[in-house]
Amino acid sequence: MYNVVVGVGNPLLGDDAVGIEVARKLKGKISADVKVAIAGGLELAEMIADYNFAVIVDAFYGKGVREIDVDKYRETVANHDISFPSAYRILSKYIKMPKVRVIGVGIEKAEIREGLSEETRKSIPVAVEKIMRVMEEENGHDIV
Repeated sequence: MYNVVVGVGNPLLGDDAVGIEVARKLKGKISADVKVAIAGGLELAEMIADYNFAVIVDAFYGKGVREIDVDKYRETVANHDISFPSAYRILSKYIKMPKVRVIGVGIEKAEIREGLSEETRKSIPVAVEKIMRVMEEENGHDIV
């Protein structure tokens, strides 16, 4: 299978960058393309087009690491176009779109600064493990 993991976030908004950091930790641990995205919506949907399966990892306001229903996923990054679920539905009418699972990493706030808080940093290994399990559930063999 041709799979992708996309870490979403803004490195200038502190903990909002956790999706990017999780993606970086996954490189070399899974047999899938690993990408990062600062934008959401249509750009994110286009980024995963033509894959068989995609995992999106992004911050959400809350606690813990959990799976988020794709239809309820709202990017925390500044987004000036349509939401990811809307973009996905529109593109799927015209091109092959993958099955998608969204993994959220809880943050307290996004503020203008670089670097993750210590609390958010502690969630990274949990998110990496969760994504590795999701990849294994979907494909049975994606752990490197």
